[in-house]
Amino acid sequence: MAECSQSPVTFHEMHGIIEPRAGSALTTDALVLSNIERGTAFSPARTGLCIRYVARGREDYRIGGRAYRLDAGHVMVATCDLGTEIDIRKSDSSGTLGLCALLLGVNDDAPWLFGPLVLSAQCTELGMLMDRCARSLRTAHRPAEQAAELVAGLRGGMPALSRSVLAQAARVHAAKQSTRYDMVRRASLAQAYLHDTLNRAVDLDELGRAVGTSPFQLLRAFQHCFGDTPAGYHRKLRLERALDEAGRRGATIAQVADDYGFAGVSSFSHAYRRSFGHSPRQALCARAAGC
Repeated sequence: MAECSQSPVTFHEMHGIIEPRAGSALTTDALVLSNIERGTAFSPARTGLCIRYVARGREDYRIGGRAYRLDAGHVMVATCDLGTEIDIRKSDSSGTLGLCALLLGVNDDAPWLFGPLVLSAQCTELGMLMDRCARSLRTAHRPAEQAAELVAGLRGGMPALSRSVLAQAARVHAAKQSTRYDMVRRASLAQAYLHDTLNRAVDLDELGRAVGTSPFQLLRAFQHCFGDTPAGYHRKLRLERALDEAGRRGATIAQVADDYGFAGVSSFSHAYRRSFGHSPRQALCARAAGC
């Protein structure tokens, strides 16, 4: 493990196989870039906040007796007070690639964070920031400086995330505060699952099983958190991604519709018009014109 601490942020790199080891006391924020093939380790309880991102592969965590799975493209925000067990198995030929930021003194009690929150990195500025940094840090000439910039960005973005979670929890109908936050957590897991599954439609029963709650409860929570049903949200997401790909590749709708679970041009066009109020052709023309 290489270490550089010439900045307010302690920067580490971890490679190969991780092994259980005693954690050291931190006096500064820390950022860990990891490219791990396999291993199990335990991080002791600390004060502060931890943000983990997986760019490639899969990592499994156990926090407070509950399991959390992070696939590629997922980010997890959690307080550090319970300690964390991590298990990594080689699911990719190149191992996992991830980032872990430890922020001292940020939301130590985190009243908005009743438990670890797993999000799609595409759905949060923090996740997109970590994704860009994870890929550039590997070849950065001054990684410690870049690490400090990332941590500053994460600190700056935390208030917006907490406001979003608080607003979502306020919209969820439940008597207990802990239940409201748990439904926010499950709705966020469902959102991440939908972003991971773009080649077909996902029904509510499958989504409920994936996040461990009843379809009825998930439907209500998702609508309260994101203002749409899971089916409507997912359909719009697949339509937008298909149109983005068509524009990027210079391809026709017919060439990309099947990749996103639509039966053909007619099915795609009908779904697009119903969701957005205009045809995909009009949308492509508007994009080409810079509108």
